[in-house]
Amino acid sequence: DEQQITQWEACATLLDRTKTIHFVRHAQATHNEAAEKLGRAAYNDPSFHDARLTEFGKEQCLQLKQTQKVGSDVELVLVSPCSRATETAILSFQEHISSDVPWLALECLREKTGQNPCDSRRSVSELKQDYGYIINYGFMNDDEDTYNKKMGGDRETPEMITARAHEFFTFLQTRSETNILVVTHSAFLFVLFDHVVRCNSDLSRWFENCEMRTTQFALVEPTKNKNKK
Repeated sequence: DEQQITQWEACATLLDRTKTIHFVRHAQATHNEAAEKLGRAAYNDPSFHDARLTEFGKEQCLQLKQTQKVGSDVELVLVSPCSRATETAILSFQEHISSDVPWLALECLREKTGQNPCDSRRSVSELKQDYGYIINYGFMNDDEDTYNKKMGGDRETPEMITARAHEFFTFLQTRSETNILVVTHSAFLFVLFDHVVRCNSDLSRWFENCEMRTTQFALVEPTKNKNKK
């Protein structure tokens, strides 16, 4: 009889090239709640511009706050500038993370952009009024939502989100921190784990609201082809 061989998924890299990254999708926001009743057409409602968390979303954050066990180890917090992601990070993790840890907003972590008001963000000036006591917006290039305006009536393609994911990894390579919390959005996470990185189905499946997955990333630059003599 032929012996069955178990196939394992494994990779090896130098420890100093790895980072522990906790990925979190934002909790339920007003457009999510409306979509459960009205379908995806709810995303076109202007009243959901830069959608905020619902009361249920805040309860989800409280539950995550009570069950997560990563806060004391986190050295860097990265958030989407969209309010629902920022609020999720603050409500779920602020009390667990040391006060000297940087909290940075990055444009590249935002949700799939274009058409839907819920996926637009407010100006950085407005965001600072609400979250500037903890969030550093110094890495944001534009005060107004210029990126969304450039889309016109179009919607971001997977290729455009892929480019933002590569921008995210390029940023990570500039940072010395090795334990990082990232709070972002479902479409960005889907493209990240389905198009950009190699991973198993446990990571590439869709993130639910306020779901957290802890990963170990090996950030290794691609090997350049060398001419053989």
